[in-house]
Amino acid sequence: MSARKKIPTKAELIQLQKLYRTDEKIGERLGGVPAYLVAYWRRKKNVPRHSQPKFSEAEIRNLWERYGDDDKCGLELGISKAAFYNWRRRYGIKEKPAFLKLEQLEFPFPGVKTGSRAASLYGKRAVAQKILAHAAGQEKIDVGDTAVVEPDLLVSSHSVAEVLRQFKEIGPEFIFNPNKLFLSLGVTDGESARENKEVREFARRQAIRNAAESFEGITHQLAVEKGLALPGQLALGLDQRTTAFGALGMFATTVTPSEMATIWASGKIWLKVPPTIRIDISGRRSRGVYGRDIAMSITSRLRREGAEYKAVEYYGSAVTQMSINERQTLSLLSTSMSAMAALCPFDSSVRRYLNGRANAQYQPLVADKDAEYIEIFQINIEHLVPQIMCPGGPDDVKAVAEVENLPVTQVVIGTSANGRFEDLRIAAEVLKGRQVSDNCQLYICPASRSVYIEALKKGLIRILAESGAIILPPGIEPGSDSLIPVLYDGEHRLSTGCGPLPGQRSDDPTLTYYCSPATAAASAINAAITEPSGYVK
Repeated sequence: MSARKKIPTKAELIQLQKLYRTDEKIGERLGGVPAYLVAYWRRKKNVPRHSQPKFSEAEIRNLWERYGDDDKCGLELGISKAAFYNWRRRYGIKEKPAFLKLEQLEFPFPGVKTGSRAASLYGKRAVAQKILAHAAGQEKIDVGDTAVVEPDLLVSSHSVAEVLRQFKEIGPEFIFNPNKLFLSLGVTDGESARENKEVREFARRQAIRNAAESFEGITHQLAVEKGLALPGQLALGLDQRTTAFGALGMFATTVTPSEMATIWASGKIWLKVPPTIRIDISGRRSRGVYGRDIAMSITSRLRREGAEYKAVEYYGSAVTQMSINERQTLSLLSTSMSAMAALCPFDSSVRRYLNGRANAQYQPLVADKDAEYIEIFQINIEHLVPQIMCPGGPDDVKAVAEVENLPVTQVVIGTSANGRFEDLRIAAEVLKGRQVSDNCQLYICPASRSVYIEALKKGLIRILAESGAIILPPGIEPGSDSLIPVLYDGEHRLSTGCGPLPGQRSDDPTLTYYCSPATAAASAINAAITEPSGYVK
């Protein structure tokens, strides 16, 4: 976020204090302003320290009298049911409302139009329907309907040069809204250098602020880090990794370069509203089991075409306990079963992650309590063991123990699926005090420069390097750069990358297996596929 150019007014300071309370957090929201400077501004404008709680008694009482339900009230404020209950108890609001208001009733009254913040939770709509209806400017939209939508975020990465060429053929001089675009250049080689130069010049001419070079990291990781992916919004991208934004409660799907060029020109596109599959994941995970293992297990059950042109919504205690990092992996790998989009619920974890990071206001959307789903799956992970995707693809997922001791020549940890700080931390915990086998090469690919810097500050890079790993620049993907050597026919590679997509068949004779960072790190120590349970805490 860029630094603020002017001193905030007294009213702005009061509003910021209401939202963030401490001078430190206010300074972060203003773009890295020191806390002592915020305190100086407050004293000059006679704004006392912490003069207001985050939510006033009047605000809490008004919502309670309107709804009489902690869950609904919490949704209005973007907090959990328990959090609203605590605010209510703080102000001594214990009794049920004496009079029933319209928002508390579960049936509609003829002629009554409720406000956008007083919407009923009994409209039988899933999150995907609500987001697409909002993007289309309609109150309600049904599954199977085709609507003209205006996306909130457009992510253009590896095929951006092709999009630019088709945009020029369409004819307009300017794109519809440069603030909705995020451009990312690919790795430069002899063929792409000229294309990258054209894209850079285009970005400057169109005043596109959100643009990144290849060395900054992988496009979809950067968009999340920069606070561009926000709950309740619609994102369109050029490759299937776009679904990773669903971790934040965003509907994110792919379009072709020609469709993206049309959106650049007009700002709109036709989308058909997909049906939604609900997947409830419950149970406590075993040692050595991570979000990656859960995602591959689900893929093996639903198979390649199990969610073709459908949205997937994940719920359950296991999802609630997942970090944002694991939710990104879960949403991204949903493409292995052909999902159009994959969404995790908005909760306090998402809200905390976006505090000080989101670059715009957002309104999270939640499914109605009586939402209709085309299919519902109940999955318990109590007895799940570490999983591995074999060269056969999404239909060929097995327990790691079934292929244990298979020799591997190369191990790659990182990339877009598992290249975030938490993934590097897991790998470092496995490798600390141990050495990569002389018969295996281990490559570490941080997903972004900020991930690399954080891992450097926390000492993870040193642990990984001392173990014998080769640290690559941010944003490197296997097969996209010569820094990762090509293997000989029949050699085995272990990777934490995305894996083959449905319908994709590779002519590469190298046999690649896909797994979690823990499995990859343990296997690098032995130069053979290894069950990680004995290596993790």
